[in-house]
Amino acid sequence: MRSTFWAGVVGVCLACGLSGLGCGDDAAPAPEEAMGGERTGEGSCSGFEPSAVVDELTPAEAEQACRGYRKCSADAVDVEYVCRMIGVMGAMFGDDPGTDDAGVRARCAEQYEGCMADPEQAEQVVEQVVAALEEQPCVAPTQCTATIAEIDACAAAMSEYSRNVLPECGALTVAWYDQERDTDAVMEACGKLSLDCLTLITVPEE
Repeated sequence: MRSTFWAGVVGVCLACGLSGLGCGDDAAPAPEEAMGGERTGEGSCSGFEPSAVVDELTPAEAEQACRGYRKCSADAVDVEYVCRMIGVMGAMFGDDPGTDDAGVRARCAEQYEGCMADPEQAEQVVEQVVAALEEQPCVAPTQCTATIAEIDACAAAMSEYSRNVLPECGALTVAWYDQERDTDAVMEACGKLSLDCLTLITVPEE
């Protein structure tokens, strides 16, 4: 099914940190919603206070924080985002791809508008991505001296990057697919974190 294909594409982006693994959006759920339990932190998808140190969390608390970030990540994958991805990626890699700037823009617009007009496929993609995220195990950091605030800053930068990396169809070019991305903001927020810390907010590769 095409929806399964696009769920795979979105899933790969999640594993790469391109679909927003955090809670920097205004639309992110409150911590008690993300956790499914009692709220302990006011501003984090983890549900913990910003000053909490990851190394000081119990294994159960680390699991809880990871699931909170996953919940925010899943909530960030909406129909409009999936339709934009279908438009942008389908314009070059789908059936009858564009071969020049005008071509990829036309194919992108056609697929995006078709998806938004009949969003059933995108809704199926969202459901599949959410289900896949819920099934993925959380890997608790074994050595991470970062605070929840530092993890949140990284997650927010990744979220903002993922929402901005896909251009509007009218601005799409053939060169876009091969050009280097500006990841300075992500590197600034995440570069000081150890790889072990990042296991709290990234999806493990299969």
